Amino acid sequence: MPYKIAFLSKYPPLEGGIAAKTYWLARGLAARGHMVHVITHGISAGREYRIQGGERSPATMSNLWVHRPPDEIPWHIPEDNEHALALLDLTINVIREHAIQILDTGYLVPYGILGHLAKCSTGAYHVVRHGGSDLEKFLKKKVLETVLNEVIVHADVVVTGKSNQKLLGTMASHLVYQPAYVPDGEAFIPSDAPRPRLRLAVIGKINYYWQHKSLHFIADIMRQLTGNFECWIVGQGKGMADFQQSLGPETVSSFKWCPFVVPWEMPHLLNQLDSIFIFESGLPHPVVSNLALEAICSGVGIITDRADFAETYLDIVKIDKNQVMVVCPSESSSAAEMISQWVEDRAHIEQQPRQVISYQEYLSDNESIYTNLLNGSQS
Repeated sequence: MPYKIAFLSKYPPLEGGIAAKTYWLARGLAARGHMVHVITHGISAGREYRIQGGERSPATMSNLWVHRPPDEIPWHIPEDNEHALALLDLTINVIREHAIQILDTGYLVPYGILGHLAKCSTGAYHVVRHGGSDLEKFLKKKVLETVLNEVIVHADVVVTGKSNQKLLGTMASHLVYQPAYVPDGEAFIPSDAPRPRLRLAVIGKINYYWQHKSLHFIADIMRQLTGNFECWIVGQGKGMADFQQSLGPETVSSFKWCPFVVPWEMPHLLNQLDSIFIFESGLPHPVVSNLALEAICSGVGIITDRADFAETYLDIVKIDKNQVMVVCPSESSSAAEMISQWVEDRAHIEQQPRQVISYQEYLSDNESIYTNLLNGSQS
């Protein structure tokens, strides 16, 4: 029997891991016959991180709907644009109009909070999810502590990773452990299409703390590569102008610059690349990267600054030792020399990534969460 599910979350054309994760989960559940509604931001939200042309979605599905609040909200209180309230109003309306059984929310802030209020108003079951940044920025620092405690205590299910058991276990009545993200193994597959040049890329948000992502080190390494390489910068954000200014016009002109892509175009993008840079040591908190998992499944090489990179993903995918190279970002000359040879050698190696948990198993696990709730069991 199909379920009536609503997701309240970031969603394309907004850039970000939670948006992509919601896209793949919503479409996967709709493909299994469930009635899926996505409630997300209006078109004017997050302009710097809005993907160009992202409103043009792939083939529509008759049982998947996307709802957005109106962009124009009357001015009322200074410094407060009331967009969260518009999302709450829309969420309650969608739940009532479409008899939604389960409300599944993304980040704790604001979606978890809004979901809790919608649950109180409508009685829908509330499944709470989170990212890494909201745990670090809010929960661990006790920002919005009272309201977040209410969200977690009264959630019907909190979906999290096992590493968060100590943090959430004392508050949540029922935790379900899942990997942070599982790629669709039928969408993200290796490509054997020939390329005229070896292509390296860095992909993602270019925000105000772009140096934490070591983008300046990556650019320095790219400048020193030897061989027939093409270097891509795929991203956008508030830090773009500052980043490009730091590089200088000559370096900027030597790279190919592309805006970020929507989730359904990411498989094609990765199939055009030989390797990507994922430097994480300078980030303010640990991450599980959607992009890393998608690249691994696509047979793309990973250049990282973390010796324990592969360990982060062991419960999701088995990584071939030839698929990851660890370098020291600050030693750009030696890193460039090693990468030049490694990427060229990898071009002759066939990659066969193996997922520990498949996308279909991941969808089944989420269906089980909903089934247990609707059957009155959380075992």
